[in-house]
Amino acid sequence: MTLSVPPPAAPPLSRQTARLLLRPICAGDAGMYTGWLAGNRDHLAPWSPRTPPGATPEDLFRRSLLRQERGEAARFLGLDGDGRLIGVFNLNEIVRGPFQNAYAGWSVGASAEGQGYATEGVRALLSLAFGELGLQRVQANILPRNHRSLRLAERVGMRREGLALRYLEIDGVREDHVMYARLAQEPERC
Repeated sequence: MTLSVPPPAAPPLSRQTARLLLRPICAGDAGMYTGWLAGNRDHLAPWSPRTPPGATPEDLFRRSLLRQERGEAARFLGLDGDGRLIGVFNLNEIVRGPFQNAYAGWSVGASAEGQGYATEGVRALLSLAFGELGLQRVQANILPRNHRSLRLAERVGMRREGLALRYLEIDGVREDHVMYARLAQEPERC
């Protein structure tokens, strides 16, 4: 009798796409994650809040892990077939109870931009949100000048719901954001 060895199990809440593995961040990812952020600092700055004074990238990483452990967020790395970090895909401010909502956020590195990785990763993120995480609604708030992300939101079936004036401080300036959302029952657009 031969015993077959099953393939290694994927981490919980992971999702494999054609070119990416989305998996939750873990403590051992600190160096890879902070290195990726440092290497993409200029690329991400126009779309990102500033780091709080005195906070290091390592501090921010630890806070992300804590929020994930408490169920307030789900943070995923998007790794290519060679294990390189292509982007990060997040569900933030997860609220349970009657709301069952989260805010989606995503970033891909400068070298991966325009190659479809963000679309692939966000589709996987929404699949996890409406599947294993059991959310009813996922929202995304996007800068009106971020044309790539606006198109991506629509490509994955999110609806434009309105404009939030002076919604969030980005790179030191209070900026308007276009509000998008998708419900669990709504189909993904192809």
